Amino acid sequence: MSGSACTRILLVDSHPISLTGLRTILDGCPDLEVVAVAEDGSGAAARFRELRPDVVVVNSHTGAAEALACVCALSRPAPPRPANVLVLLDNVDAAAGQVLRVGVRGLLSSASGSGELAAAVRATAAGRPAGVPARAAGAGTAPLRRLTDRETEVFKLVARGFSNAEISRELTLSESTVKFHIQRIMEKLELRNRVHAVIFAYEKELIRIGS
Repeated sequence: MSGSACTRILLVDSHPISLTGLRTILDGCPDLEVVAVAEDGSGAAARFRELRPDVVVVNSHTGAAEALACVCALSRPAPPRPANVLVLLDNVDAAAGQVLRVGVRGLLSSASGSGELAAAVRATAAGRPAGVPARAAGAGTAPLRRLTDRETEVFKLVARGFSNAEISRELTLSESTVKFHIQRIMEKLELRNRVHAVIFAYEKELIRIGS
């Protein structure tokens, strides 16, 4: 369906079957329209520059690396306005830090239902957080000053997507000590899980996009 009131979507998916399924879902919504498709980042960048869609939906089948490559391609050269990007991933918990770091506005599990997908597309197109970032809004209201210096160091690495083992090597701590610090951070900042911790760190500008 076309029309000025429609949210215009660029859909990026390297698998023809899943691309067809996503397109069917999105085009089935009266206020959404898939105006172009692409298989990879370079194709997406070309179509984005040509059509200036309202939102780019990236369905990544191989994890965060594929999605990040696409987002980077969309930003080179810098467009007149940044792309509003919604990323679909199998494991959003493992990729939250990496994906948010490059400015992705929406992050959703690829197992989400059609209604949740459509709602996330609308929110992303409007410049609002969608999916995981939206659900985490309001989580963690306690001040950062509750953390010790060591806990702050650990928290920054968590927000940058480091695993417990990587934090252990970076700070020369045992993994059990790292795990203890993370548990204390969650308790002090009233966070429910690691994904919320990552998003909280970005919202409080403990970590900035691109850092």
